[in-house]
Amino acid sequence: MAKIDNHPTTNSTGKEKLQFAIGIKVKLIIGFAIPLVFTIVVGMVAYSLAASGMTKNYEDSMSKAMSMAIEYLDFGFGSAVSESEQLYYDTDLMRWATGAIYNEWTRKEIMEDVSLDLNIKQGGNEFVANMYIIPGSSSQVISTNDDNAVVPGFYEELADKDEAVCLQTLDGSWVGAHNYIDQVLSQHYKGYSADDYACSYIRPMATKRACIVVDYSSDSIAGVLQNLGLGENSIAAFVTADGRELLLKEGVISNSGDFSFVNQSYYTEAMADNAATIIDYVTYNHRQYLFMVSKSYQNGSAICAMVPVSLVNESADSIKNVTVLMVIISWLIAIVAGVLITIGITATIRQISSKLETVSGGDLTVSMRGRTDEFKLLVRSIVNMIKNSRDLIVQVLKTTENVSASTVNLSEASGVLTNSSNQISAAVDEMDQGLNRQAEDAQNCLMQMDELSQRITRAVETVQRMGSITDNTKDVIASGMSTMDDLTDKSAATTDITKNVTTNIKNLEESLSEIEKFVETIDNIANETSLLSLNASIEAARAGEAGRGFAVVAQSVSSLSDGTIEAARQIQSVMEQIKGYANDTVQVASQAEMIVSNQSETVNNTIQVFHDMNEYLQNLIDEISSLNQIIESMERHRNDTLAAIESISSVSEETAASVSTVNDSLKEQMTMMDNLNRSTIELQDRAKELTQAVNAFKI
Repeated sequence: MAKIDNHPTTNSTGKEKLQFAIGIKVKLIIGFAIPLVFTIVVGMVAYSLAASGMTKNYEDSMSKAMSMAIEYLDFGFGSAVSESEQLYYDTDLMRWATGAIYNEWTRKEIMEDVSLDLNIKQGGNEFVANMYIIPGSSSQVISTNDDNAVVPGFYEELADKDEAVCLQTLDGSWVGAHNYIDQVLSQHYKGYSADDYACSYIRPMATKRACIVVDYSSDSIAGVLQNLGLGENSIAAFVTADGRELLLKEGVISNSGDFSFVNQSYYTEAMADNAATIIDYVTYNHRQYLFMVSKSYQNGSAICAMVPVSLVNESADSIKNVTVLMVIISWLIAIVAGVLITIGITATIRQISSKLETVSGGDLTVSMRGRTDEFKLLVRSIVNMIKNSRDLIVQVLKTTENVSASTVNLSEASGVLTNSSNQISAAVDEMDQGLNRQAEDAQNCLMQMDELSQRITRAVETVQRMGSITDNTKDVIASGMSTMDDLTDKSAATTDITKNVTTNIKNLEESLSEIEKFVETIDNIANETSLLSLNASIEAARAGEAGRGFAVVAQSVSSLSDGTIEAARQIQSVMEQIKGYANDTVQVASQAEMIVSNQSETVNNTIQVFHDMNEYLQNLIDEISSLNQIIESMERHRNDTLAAIESISSVSEETAASVSTVNDSLKEQMTMMDNLNRSTIELQDRAKELTQAVNAFKI
């Protein structure tokens, strides 16, 4: 039986050992490869940063170098312009150029002085190749040329040549070349060449009968280009504003060649830009170059340069090569070390696996050799494991015997426990039925209390509505009492007004009596006036013609007296009518006074009624408030009762649930006891089998 079990174990262990060995190799390779990969990444990043930094530094340094070079040229251009201004303001030279000096000796002396001045200026400025004063045909050219040839003036001939553009303004102009001047001077000066100068400054004299020409040395400008130190395969050039180009290519200066900056689109775009210095990357002959332009502020010229990008990144490429070499060496060392370590680990693992195979077959008497490397801990642990396993088997044998004895006792105890569980289950069933009935009674009580609670709630709402109605009634009574108070005040005012009217009517009667006396007096006066008028008429009749005027007056007085009597009668009639009206008014006022007096009494009675209603209503409100407090107290007791019943119902339900749970637990416990009985029997069988299995080990 042991041999049959060990055979598949051996095959399985061999496969696992092979897989384990392969896994360790892969892991070691990955472990060595990860740092190397990071080394490659670091190298690439370092190369990228170095290339970027070096390129940036090269761009900055070359930009500064070209800016300094163009500033140096601008200084030379500016000094030459200043020197031409000195000649421009020389009065003797102006007079000589216009032919205003007729004395030949004086003209010769001025020419010698100007020639000496030109040579001094040309010798003091390294950028000046030659300086010329070109007058009209009446004089000869003054120059710094070493050839002492006499050149007749030809200023008038320049009017229809290309140089005429420079003579239109007194400020002077810059040109890349003056072809006609070159043509004339080359006929008189031996060895004269237009290649000796890179650009020229031409300025007419104030009288416009002569001009000043300053040629700038090609050698000096070429020296500036060479001092830039651009390196091999680089191209540099000095380009004038009108397109003349002085080219430095492969260390050789030329005015023409197979390459020209002026014909390139990137040069045109750079010159159109307002920036003083332009840096860009361009492609020429399938090769990438760093293109730089620095512009002059004096005459619109520019210094251009193209440097191969490979030259810029030369130092960074060396870093890349060293990094690649170091990474390759690191890979080789890592591979060799990994293989050696893997071989050693694999041999040790195979030895340990062989010993463990023997142990797995049941032989616990295996011994292992001690080691001095890191596997010493593993070997020590395996030896301890075998020793502990041997001790465990011995202990298991002893424990198995004890288990066999304990299973018998356990079987007897489980039988007793099963009987007890059956009795407890019956008691719990009776408790469960009683609690269920109690829960139903509590639920019915809760429903009845809930109905009572709803009725009390409706009573509370009715009392609250009654309180609201009584409050509104009280407000209405208060408003009515306020209105009655206003009515009382108005009745008193009406009574006072009636009394005042009665008094005024009585006063009117008294005034009418006085008026009657006045009317009687007027009537008496009118009667006496009538008598006087009659007497006057009689006396006038006696007087005859002399008393006629007096008779007329007497007649008028008599008419006036009659009118007065008639008016007095009418006043008397009106007074009678007014007196009648006054008497009627007095009677009406007396009646109104009595009515108002009765009305005031009625109002007072009404006010008393309102006071009584208010008092009764206040008593009703107090009673309703007391009733409301009683109902609120009932509501609180109702809520407490509902809470208590709900608590009882909840407790009953929880108790019933707990009893049901206990019942279920008892049933489950009984089931478990049955299982325990079966397990006890099975444990006895397994203990016998364990004893047989442990006896298979060799200890």
